Amino acid sequence: MRSWKIPKESFLITILLASLVTLSPFAIDTYLAAMPMMAEVFGVHLSVIELTITLYFLGFAIGNFIGGPLSDSFGRKTVALLGIGLYGLSSLLISVSTSIEVILVLRVLQAFGGGFATVTSNVFISDWYEGKHVARLVTITSMMMMLAPLIAPVLGAVLISHFGWESVFYFLFGFSCVLFLVFSVFVSESRDQALITRRLTTRQLFDKYKTFFEDRQSIIFLFSISLSMSGMYVFITSASFIYLDFFAVDPYYFPYLFAANIILNVMLSFVNTQLLKYYRPRYILRAGMLLQLVAGVILFVSVRLDEPSFWGVFGGVVLFIGSLGLVFGNGTAVILNHNPKVSSSANAAIGISRFVLGFLVGSVIALFHADDLVPVGTAMFLCTLAGNVMYNIGMRYKGHRAVS
Repeated sequence: MRSWKIPKESFLITILLASLVTLSPFAIDTYLAAMPMMAEVFGVHLSVIELTITLYFLGFAIGNFIGGPLSDSFGRKTVALLGIGLYGLSSLLISVSTSIEVILVLRVLQAFGGGFATVTSNVFISDWYEGKHVARLVTITSMMMMLAPLIAPVLGAVLISHFGWESVFYFLFGFSCVLFLVFSVFVSESRDQALITRRLTTRQLFDKYKTFFEDRQSIIFLFSISLSMSGMYVFITSASFIYLDFFAVDPYYFPYLFAANIILNVMLSFVNTQLLKYYRPRYILRAGMLLQLVAGVILFVSVRLDEPSFWGVFGGVVLFIGSLGLVFGNGTAVILNHNPKVSSSANAAIGISRFVLGFLVGSVIALFHADDLVPVGTAMFLCTLAGNVMYNIGMRYKGHRAVS
């Protein structure tokens, strides 16, 4: 009988795994430009609509926490399909909801499904590959993930202008249906069948994380890259306010301003894949962290001017998010290669920590909304500063074997 499964060495597999991690960028970036419209439709302050972003971070973190260990016990493919299905159903229900309270709850469920699906992507990779191949493929999937925010704002703007904000979630529902079908037919299970027990007790759930969290050096690096990533979530939460409200940019240009971040990120991600041929992931990670710190300083200074410069803020943001092309893939590889026996829990911990931090910092920005950019710029600077400090502590830590 002919097999329809795509070989794991195929570039198509990389595309499909990258598609899993595009679920969340699409869920966030397609309707950023519609947030002022939604605030008007539901009769609430913009800060309430911003909570649909930060609550997504929370739901995603919970999905990662549970989905990682579940994929050990039930298989990567099963958990991925369950996550895609929940994501799609929640998207459909959001599109027909008339209450902002209901939408806030559904956003958590949508994110929960997104967390389930996304957490399996890097675990598929760590099941099939090792060493520098992990860093390279994680970087490629991350680069493709960052292409989603390049497309999403433009697509969202078109949908919103012609069909209203609800059309964004109809699109997300359709996208999840296609991904569910293709993934179920063409992708093989990467988990060894002998290791799939189809059982998971509370003790097993926490024991998997206990093994990972006993490695202190891994935890230091975990917080280092998570703090760097959380700065990006601060911007995402406040992007609509920064450009549409504070600088009064025409909404037509919003997708292009947002796309600039992604273009630099993708360019540096590509550079990263080439650098990995000659340098170890941790050294490239250091360069990316320092580049982001420079961007943080630019933002910190720019937002404190009597009249903040649009180009200063814009340039700082682009450099800040672009630098993550050198940070996330290498940071993930360092942690996964350091913890091969608990790779799913390690990968889940990465998702949990960065999205929980994003939720906490983003919620503070949303709840204590200011009329200037000082809170946003300060928060992004402090995130990258703390991330760099944690990285240096991790490199000097002598309690365990050296990282990759």
